[in-house]
Amino acid sequence: MSLAGLVLVVEDEDPVRRYTVSLLEELGFTVLQAIDGIEAIAVLRERSAEIGVMLLDHSMPGLSGEEVLAELKREGLTVPVVLTSGYDRTSLERRFSAHEIAGYLQKPFRLETLDETIRAVLADRAQAS
Repeated sequence: MSLAGLVLVVEDEDPVRRYTVSLLEELGFTVLQAIDGIEAIAVLRERSAEIGVMLLDHSMPGLSGEEVLAELKREGLTVPVVLTSGYDRTSLERRFSAHEIAGYLQKPFRLETLDETIRAVLADRAQAS
């Protein structure tokens, strides 16, 4: 089973985004970046078929994570989403119950947690296809 595929990191805080990208690259993933929801949607319109998983910050200026998910649904773009947040998972699960979320990462996350989460989502996706 190939775990290849692009990871799209959507994070408005530059240091957090750079750190996440460097961890993913260290783990061997190819990474695309978006600084906000608007840029994320533009990237997904062009490359959603190639993107294996999107790490989506739940709270950003402009379009929030929820608004990005709603727009993707409207446009029929499907990509597994891992929500990243400083909030606890339980409150996020309640808040995002209307959306299909493949996983959650609470910030700050460790390399091992990031690796396990991304690989589990990609494995699930590979099994489903």
